[in-house]
Amino acid sequence: MLEVPHTSISFTDLHLWKKDRFLSALIGDIDAVALLSLDIFDTLLFRTCANPSDIFVLVAEKAHRIGCLKASLTPAAFKEMRIRAENNARDRQSVLTGFGEVTLEIIYAEMPEGICIKDKMAQIEVEIEAEVCYVNPHVASLLAACKSKQIPIALLSDMYLSSEQLRWILASAGLDLSSVDTLLVSSEEHEGKSSGHLFARLKELYPQIESHAIVHIGDNIAADVEGASKEGIRSVHYNVVPEYFESLHHWEYVRHGHVLPEWKSLRKLAEASDMTVGMGELGRVFYNLGTSVIGPFLQALCEWVIDQCVDEGIRTVHPLMREAYLLAPMLENAARIRGIDLQIKPIYVSRQATFLAGLECFGDDELASLLGIHGLKLGELFEVLDISEEGVHFEAFLEERIENCKYIISENGSSINDQVRAFLRSAPIQTKILASVQRHRQLFVSYLKQEFGSPERLVTVDIGFHGTIQKSLEKIVRLAGHKPQMTHLLAVGANRLDELSMHGMDIRSMLRSGSVGSDEGKRIARTPAFLEELMMGDFGSTLRYAEGELGQIRPIMAVLKRSDEEYAMKRACQEGAMAFQGYYAYLLQQKEGRLQRASLQPVEWSKPLHRVLDMPRPEEARLLGDLTHQDNFCTEYIAPICEDVAEEWFVQGPEAFLNSCNYGPSILNANWPQGLVTRRFPYYIYKFYLRLQDGFGSQVMLFETIQRVKEDGLGNIHLYGTGAFAEQALKMSWFHGLQIRYWIDPLVGLDAAPWGRFAYVTLEQVRDGGIGDEKGTAPHAFLIATLSDMKEYKNHILRVYQGSGVTPIFYELRP
Repeated sequence: MLEVPHTSISFTDLHLWKKDRFLSALIGDIDAVALLSLDIFDTLLFRTCANPSDIFVLVAEKAHRIGCLKASLTPAAFKEMRIRAENNARDRQSVLTGFGEVTLEIIYAEMPEGICIKDKMAQIEVEIEAEVCYVNPHVASLLAACKSKQIPIALLSDMYLSSEQLRWILASAGLDLSSVDTLLVSSEEHEGKSSGHLFARLKELYPQIESHAIVHIGDNIAADVEGASKEGIRSVHYNVVPEYFESLHHWEYVRHGHVLPEWKSLRKLAEASDMTVGMGELGRVFYNLGTSVIGPFLQALCEWVIDQCVDEGIRTVHPLMREAYLLAPMLENAARIRGIDLQIKPIYVSRQATFLAGLECFGDDELASLLGIHGLKLGELFEVLDISEEGVHFEAFLEERIENCKYIISENGSSINDQVRAFLRSAPIQTKILASVQRHRQLFVSYLKQEFGSPERLVTVDIGFHGTIQKSLEKIVRLAGHKPQMTHLLAVGANRLDELSMHGMDIRSMLRSGSVGSDEGKRIARTPAFLEELMMGDFGSTLRYAEGELGQIRPIMAVLKRSDEEYAMKRACQEGAMAFQGYYAYLLQQKEGRLQRASLQPVEWSKPLHRVLDMPRPEEARLLGDLTHQDNFCTEYIAPICEDVAEEWFVQGPEAFLNSCNYGPSILNANWPQGLVTRRFPYYIYKFYLRLQDGFGSQVMLFETIQRVKEDGLGNIHLYGTGAFAEQALKMSWFHGLQIRYWIDPLVGLDAAPWGRFAYVTLEQVRDGGIGDEKGTAPHAFLIATLSDMKEYKNHILRVYQGSGVTPIFYELRP
């Protein structure tokens, strides 16, 4: 099994922060820090919701329960009203006082009369903040490390809450307030961080400390990075929570909407813990896959297995090797987290190891099944039947694949395939095969007795899907004269489990595939290859069992043929999955009673894995598709999960290709159709679901336009447009990593205050090279953000540029 020690996550751990991808930048400089300044929300405190505004839904729900909000106002409607009230309050304060900072009381004063008890609603909002907030253990660990060195701590927040309200929320989250020396909040200081004002106030409070000796950490570039820079303060951009296009969480949202919203920030934090010794960038990609995809799915399985054991008094379970390499230690950790005494002892078993032992006879059906195995060589066929010595009769063809033997004709006019069939059906060979069957059955049952005592009462755990190995286990035990009373627990079960249950087997699954299953179960069952591979160690499947010199029965394992790089990638993924368990346990403990265990929402906890399978990012399709897969059922045939496919299959486009993947492997071997289509058409599936999510709106058109900008190698572009659509284009460009510092809005004057990191300018200013420090740094490229005035906007730009000697570049939404 994988040997990774279980470590608990604690914000009192003085070294935990060093594992954080962003905080680790301070490892060599911590002794030079004279004052540590921290942002609060999305830095020191995280929330158990997808977006900060989701809190308003919870506020409305609680307000309805206690009767201080009008019953006819839905939580969703209240959320929108609360957002508008804050915007109106900021606008009003800006006009009245010259600054836009507000308090919670000022915000609720903007709410219409008669819909709520305003002071009570404000109180409820603070209570809900306390309920959803939890301490980020990484940042709290750095805080504790600094306090141990007598470095003062300041908290700075752009927030409508008061310092008293913030202190109560921090204390409710478990933070020791005695470790905080200063708390500055924009609602009380009448100015925020972006202008540099809060940082100037901080320096006033600590005049003896030089600016360069202060370090500020926060998630917002404009407020926490650029604002600090205005006062000469070093900053660390803590980019854990903010979304960006390449983030797997964004892709999950496009495919499924909000996925595990209560756990979203926790999953992102686990991803950020990837600063392990010796791990390069490729390793970190697989580590993150473990923390955010494989780990959550397996944690749900572990919790579900433990639930079954607790309900029925089961004390020992046996996960099946090879997947038990990762699953067994995760089960041990999950049981330890729950405080459950559960013994975990893997079984070395496989379809091949049980094949001969489970035969009652070897007739035409059994022979046909063997001969139909893709990639099986003739020599391997004789090895599987444990009659390798008989291969001498076909010595010249032992390295040929069975499917090719159909076309090799011997001197007597029959194919090698037909000759092999006749040979194996002959009486002398049948006798030898049946002797092999008896020998393998005796060895297997002896192995079970040796390792597990009574072979009748095993409780197995497996990924799934059809119960083939489980059926063979019970059949072998029954043929050996015992009465099996086994229980089999599967992550995903196909329709065939119903048939097995009808025959008296106790076989259960966390998810179902097939006609009555969930989409998540169906997809995982259709494409299990990389999940299985990422759970395995550096040894192959169990081929058979052999008796040692001292009478001990030991499993004989297949030899794996993998590169060192592939082993390293798998190891990184497994470390990530194990790390996730520690963060999962941390948040459960922090929010005891407020969060459901993973086993109570198996479909939801399967969505991250389903998304990778169903709508992979291009990077995922490339890296996971290149992993090699070795089935080890009767053959050592090995191939990439995404095998090369002839170009002719793609000629009719991605939709036709996906339809073609319904053919059997003999026609088109497509282990992972969505991975193959993404490797060939990188954003086809993404755009398909983006279009559905947007109600067949404009997001796909914007996405394609932005992609053209990126493909042309531009990282900086100007925006020309007005209204909500232009604002959407601006935000989407930022989301994709494009810089838009100049916005030409025909309906907004130059004296308007920008609400983000851009400047309102005229076309003439852009034509003449820009403004301020950035003059002359941007290309003359324009994103035309309109769906109705494209020609008019372009002509206006051309008129302004006429005679300048510069030809502007246009990126517009194609009709």
